[in-house]
Amino acid sequence: MRNLKSLFLVHFFIIIPFIIPSYGTDVAKIAILDTQKILDESIIGKKMKSELKKIGADYSADLEAKEKEFQKLQNELNTLSSLNKNSSVENTKEFDKKTGMLEIKFYDLKQLEKKYHNDFRKEEIKRFNYTNKIIQEILDEIGKKEGYLFIKNTRGTLYFAEDIDITDNVIKLLDSRYKKDEGKDNKKKP
Repeated sequence: MRNLKSLFLVHFFIIIPFIIPSYGTDVAKIAILDTQKILDESIIGKKMKSELKKIGADYSADLEAKEKEFQKLQNELNTLSSLNKNSSVENTKEFDKKTGMLEIKFYDLKQLEKKYHNDFRKEEIKRFNYTNKIIQEILDEIGKKEGYLFIKNTRGTLYFAEDIDITDNVIKLLDSRYKKDEGKDNKKKP
């Protein structure tokens, strides 16, 4: 019995120094981030959206021009079709030629539409990945500097206290870094 008491006291005094410091430790720091707000309000997010909008507008303008050419050819074909009732050999050959051209134009138009859609998606992904990379670098810095255990996106989060939202801080850092980088780029340009 005496050995049991001694063993208990030894274990007690060995374990207590490890248990007591754990009561004084900080709670895990958690942060919330609204990525959509970053894309909407940061300089780099706004620039990315405006560049994509310009690319989309250029593609749309080109497609509209091609569609007008297609419509013009279709109108000519309709005119020839009404003349075809008179059925001269020359009108029939012209009608067949225009019909073939119309089919080719339609196919080309659909292929161009697919190409532009794919090109736009590639540009969108490329620019989003670039922006996401910069945001991730800033989050890594903030996480290490501030001692966050993890930083979670607001999507899928039903409730969080406003004081753990670091979105505005990230936007400020992102904008200041972007302005510095753009200033360096402007100095390099002649």
